[in-house]
Amino acid sequence: MREAVICFVIAGDGVLLINRNKSPFMGMWNAVGGKVEKGETPEDACVREVFEESGISVSSPERISRFTWNYDDEVGYAFKAEVKNTGKNFPFSTEEGIIDLKPIEWVLDKKNYGVIADLRVFLNDIKNNEKHDYHLIYDDSKLVEVKKV
Repeated sequence: MREAVICFVIAGDGVLLINRNKSPFMGMWNAVGGKVEKGETPEDACVREVFEESGISVSSPERISRFTWNYDDEVGYAFKAEVKNTGKNFPFSTEEGIIDLKPIEWVLDKKNYGVIADLRVFLNDIKNNEKHDYHLIYDDSKLVEVKKV
C-alpha cells in the first residue's frame, strides 16, 4: 500500500496552499504534500515535502488524520505544523504550482469552489482541535461522502 501526506502549515490566520500544476486536482488549491518514500516515516515525509514544495521548514508536525479514498489503494496522513514566520513573500511560483498563504476562513467558505473539498474536513478538525480518521468517497473529482472510521 502506498502512503502519502498532506500538511496544513498554519501561519497566523492563514494556511499554506498550493494551486497545483499537475493532476490530480490540477488548478485547485490543496495543502502541500506528496508521497512517503521507502524507509521514511509519514512525519519525515511531511517535513521533506513541505520544504521541497515551498522552501519552508517545519518541525514536529502533528498528525491530525489517517485517511483513505475510494479510488485507489493509497493511505494518506494529514498533518498540522505551525510556523511563526515563513520567511516568504506570497504568492510565488514553483515547478509544482503557485504557493500562497490563504485565510483559513476563505478555505472553509462553502462557496469557494477552487479548493479541494476534503481540505474543509481537515481544517474544521484543526479549527475545533479534533482528530478523526476518514474514508473519503469521490465521484470523479467531487467529494460525495465523508465517513469517520
